[in-house]
Amino acid sequence: MNRTLLAASLASLFLSQPALAEDINEVFKKVNEYVQQKNYPKAMEELGWAQKELEKMHQARLSELLPGEIDGFKGGDTQVQQVMGFSNIEREYSNGEKSVRVAITGTGGAEGMGGLAGIAKMGMMMGGTQAGKDQFRIAGRTANLDSTSGTPELSIFLESGSLLQLSTSEGVDGPALKKFAEGLKVADLDAYLKGAKG
Repeated sequence: MNRTLLAASLASLFLSQPALAEDINEVFKKVNEYVQQKNYPKAMEELGWAQKELEKMHQARLSELLPGEIDGFKGGDTQVQQVMGFSNIEREYSNGEKSVRVAITGTGGAEGMGGLAGIAKMGMMMGGTQAGKDQFRIAGRTANLDSTSGTPELSIFLESGSLLQLSTSEGVDGPALKKFAEGLKVADLDAYLKGAKG
């Protein structure tokens, strides 16, 4: 008898969760209700749920800004990682045996991350011209193509403070990786990460 009640209670708990997650306005409504009641611990708990939902929306928007296909390469599922409050998003594109991995580092809107791309960019600029390294601009953003290893890597330093990195498998050379990067919506992505309207 007790097991049946427990199972029913757990089922109702799990079934009720999606309703809360579906409408963020309801979550904020609860926050306001708890604030009016001066029940701040519950208000903060609800704010935690609101943040989780906003993070999901943010990640979904980033996924939309990474095209489904670029220069004959088809995009796989978008992977999101959260480490120490920072969000990183990755998408692997493939064309037969060839592949390109696109990663955006520091998309969580955290202030500390904004300095990472700036420091990396400053270090790159101070390094001067080196064999196998090419500096140029994509959509007005500083980019660095490193072909010193067997597989080229391309970094684009976004104005929002995030870092857009492209790495590849064998068979994709530097010029092909640069062409691939030019197919990304770099300006739109950067504008979104800066919080620009539209």
